[in-house]
Amino acid sequence: QQPAAAAAALPKAAREELKAAFAAFDRDGDGTIDLAELRDALSSLGASEGDAEATLASLDTDGSGGIDFDEFCAAASPLYASSAVALRAAFDFFDADGSGDIDRQELRTILDRLGGSTRKNHDRSETERAVDQVFAAADADADGRVSFPEFISIFTEVFAPSAK
Repeated sequence: QQPAAAAAALPKAAREELKAAFAAFDRDGDGTIDLAELRDALSSLGASEGDAEATLASLDTDGSGGIDFDEFCAAASPLYASSAVALRAAFDFFDADGSGDIDRQELRTILDRLGGSTRKNHDRSETERAVDQVFAAADADADGRVSFPEFISIFTEVFAPSAK
């Protein structure tokens, strides 16, 4: 995939996160991460000196001698794609009937399978409290179901609050 297409294919929140990361690496603000900036960034992450040259060679697809934002996005896009696939698989696990939504009974069943009802002295009210908490956090439109976008928003809020 071409760098510009990879950047355009990313969700808006992902592009915003990547803009912030790119800006941190592009210290002089010229729109390109050059070799010196890449060396500094990678050394702060514990990489060896030769890693910057190898990274630049692999990411600089247009041969300009630097990494522009589109090239940066192209390098990061597989990370977002694998995250989206993993979240979809998790959602589908909870959506036992394949309806495209997670309802209270599906969540209750999964929580029980994950150990709730197999514990000695299991209190069903614990499961109900957990279901209530999940739905209070995730069911944004209060329709009694958690859609895939609502499911995704839980992770966006918890793991990437700056994406908002």
